[in-house]
Amino acid sequence: MDYKWYDFNALITRNERNAMADDVRELIKAGRFWHNSPKYQTNDQIFGQPGTHWSKLKMSFVWSCFAFLGREVQIKGVQSWSFMTSLKYPEPRDALWHHHHHNKAVESLSGVYYVKVPVNKKECGTEFAPNGPEAPERLQLPPKEGQWIIYNSKEWHRPGELKSDKDRFIVAADMMY
Repeated sequence: MDYKWYDFNALITRNERNAMADDVRELIKAGRFWHNSPKYQTNDQIFGQPGTHWSKLKMSFVWSCFAFLGREVQIKGVQSWSFMTSLKYPEPRDALWHHHHHNKAVESLSGVYYVKVPVNKKECGTEFAPNGPEAPERLQLPPKEGQWIIYNSKEWHRPGELKSDKDRFIVAADMMY
């Protein structure tokens, strides 16, 4: 499995990440999340939220995708959302496996940006199943606040196991090209 980390802590500050978490809490409070998806996944294009912190995050994602590919490509679309979770919102783990390569007419990359991570950071990153969820092989990557992990959208993944009742915030995005 091919993946790469991109650190944007010098561009996007802790205060800006806290503002992102506050914005996501407000979206969820307003009911702007998918009710048929894992709790709580926003149903807004999160990169379209007002504020320079969201603009910086969108541009950091696009740059990370170009860096991952080693070249610029024509972007056909970008989707983005946020996900707030903790032990307070239990989900059946096996139901969380997914990939993002649904449109076979385009290539796509996916990314997870760790906005805010609970104190127990070891297990709450992203878990990958390189050979699919039925196969036993797993790759558990730890979360890194202020960093994007970029990978091919075909990769099966799910949120890592959470062991905290404190909220974990991520932003996820796909770039079709």
